[in-house]
Amino acid sequence: MKIKTSELTGRALDYAVAICDGWSADYLNKNPDAIPAYSTEWSECGPLIDEYYISVIERVDYWVADRPGFGVAKGSTAKEAICRAMITELDDVEIPDEILTGDEYE
Repeated sequence: MKIKTSELTGRALDYAVAICDGWSADYLNKNPDAIPAYSTEWSECGPLIDEYYISVIERVDYWVADRPGFGVAKGSTAKEAICRAMITELDDVEIPDEILTGDEYE
């Protein structure tokens, strides 16, 4: 399913970040448990800050992350904002149905 990157959350967001971080889509499609939990785990998300020079700022009701040369993104948590900053270069992304869980994208 093709989804706007600004609407991605959870595992779908993690999948898109993994693709932008250099993971093979074929590998992730065959091994969905290998998708790093960027949006929920600092151990996965934190290194993106250094590797991609992302800056993060807390606002009153949301977080903002800036990836130089790619743009600014916001999220309800710092990790979500960082993840969205990673994928600002994409307008939308194809997410395999197996990755989409629940009814948030139906």
